[in-house]
Amino acid sequence: MPIGVTSLTGNLRKLAPGLLAVYLLAVISSLLSRLLAPWVSLEALTIGIILGTVLGNLVRLPAALKPGFAFSSEMLLRAGIILLGFKLDFRSLVGLGPRVLILVLVLVPATLLLACVLGRLLKVDARLSALVGVGSCICGTSAIAAVAPVVGANKEDSVVAISVVSFLGAIGVFVYTAVGLTGSLTDPQYGVWSGATLPAVAHCLAAAFARGGEAGEIGTLVKMARVVLLVPVALALGLAFGREGGEVGGSAAPRSAARRAAATFPTYVLWFILAGVVRSTGLVPPAAVGASVKLSATLILMAMIAMGLGVEFRSIRDKGLKGLVLGSLVFLAMSATVYVVVSRLF
Repeated sequence: MPIGVTSLTGNLRKLAPGLLAVYLLAVISSLLSRLLAPWVSLEALTIGIILGTVLGNLVRLPAALKPGFAFSSEMLLRAGIILLGFKLDFRSLVGLGPRVLILVLVLVPATLLLACVLGRLLKVDARLSALVGVGSCICGTSAIAAVAPVVGANKEDSVVAISVVSFLGAIGVFVYTAVGLTGSLTDPQYGVWSGATLPAVAHCLAAAFARGGEAGEIGTLVKMARVVLLVPVALALGLAFGREGGEVGGSAAPRSAARRAAATFPTYVLWFILAGVVRSTGLVPPAAVGASVKLSATLILMAMIAMGLGVEFRSIRDKGLKGLVLGSLVFLAMSATVYVVVSRLF
């Protein structure tokens, strides 16, 4: 047998046990999400992280599983983010109109800045604050998973941010649905409000379509407009966190920081937007788009479960409460502000 084939076979044997374990947990998480759907809206991703974290802390896992866990948390995550780009259709976003696009362009950086400022006031780690902000203003757990490597966040920060944003999004679905059924917003206004403020795509769809088809379609388009901003936000955060460790006060520090950020910036984010461009050409069959999106969800779920399996409760205990307070303040401020803007200007 050729050396290359032998090496590949050996690597697959090392990875297989961990990959299989993570995949089985992903299947269980998806089943639990469906079973709980009539009573509570919990993403499979949230359930998976909880399962992984609990198992990782209660059970002594065999060392043979660790290579597969490491591969899942890194390579599967990157592949999942790239495939997520096929959800983007830039042609549909143009049809939103200037007011909605301006709202998104202002809201996303303003929310991220608010999270960073409040995080500093609450003495929350800067990377955790950035992840909570990104999850709140762009697309929830997927955005956090994509940006975490860019800012150099550790797995504990990622798990805390995902847990906080997912929890608040689940609560938001119930609150928004109640407001939608009893409030004074029109269907288009409610769709814009839901799409502009709820964290994850699943949260947005659940709340927006509860009001009807028109609100649901508008909410989905507004949500996709936020997703498009993942790349420029990731680039900006890469530059911001790349400055850390530079020569303070030195004239060359910004340039060297920019070079470091560019050198270490994950190329999978650029492939993500390229996938969106390809999707926007209309050349990709709908069936292929649907398959890519489903595979993306599975790979990201497996990656985050693997991260959860490596987290220790002690390391996230202190960060969790501050992260929840930060996320709650950001979500309340964003939701209330956009509600007022939408009710008066749309």
